[in-house]
Amino acid sequence: MKRAIACATIFSWAMLSGAASATTAGEHAIAAFSAAWAKVDTYSCSITAHEVSGSNVQDRVYDMWFQKSPIMARMNITGGDGKGSAVIWDGSGQVYGHKGGFLISAIKKHLDLHDPQATSIRGTTVADASFGAILTHLQALKGATVDASVDGADTDVTVTVADPSSDQDVTKEMIVLGPGSLPIEYDQWQGSAQVKHVLYTNVQLNGQLPANIFTL
Repeated sequence: MKRAIACATIFSWAMLSGAASATTAGEHAIAAFSAAWAKVDTYSCSITAHEVSGSNVQDRVYDMWFQKSPIMARMNITGGDGKGSAVIWDGSGQVYGHKGGFLISAIKKHLDLHDPQATSIRGTTVADASFGAILTHLQALKGATVDASVDGADTDVTVTVADPSSDQDVTKEMIVLGPGSLPIEYDQWQGSAQVKHVLYTNVQLNGQLPANIFTL
């Protein structure tokens, strides 16, 4: 009996130790992400995004430019749904932009940040698209299980969402951090269904952004 109790105790300790190790690995990866982001003042990148909302599917390719101070961001849709559209955000609750198309691209207007004309089908705004916004979102998923594993030069960070109702019914999120601890991929699932798949390429950090990039 004592031997059985001892074995059970060792097994429980091992399970707890493994869980703690996994959590620590996840927290360490998020901390590395935070430290890498703290060193970024400006960046540009290309974004390839696949989103699903119910029976609706949206595929887009974006070019994005971002600066921290003062906060400014621009996204151009260069492929897929809404190609030719562009939007600029200055950190406020509004965006300024235009739709794609030769004739309507000349019509520029201000919209609420969350206006469906200025978001993806899952409601993703230009304010949600930056690396900093993704970091803040992951840090805010309180009570979630965070794990991390190394895959070559990359780190896969998986978050099991504790309260899916607070995260658009998303049950699991995964962010892949590249060698510099900044995102190269971001995914979300609702149960077994993947509802978001985002790839980041052509990332240029702390470069001089064109003077007119934040004007239309």
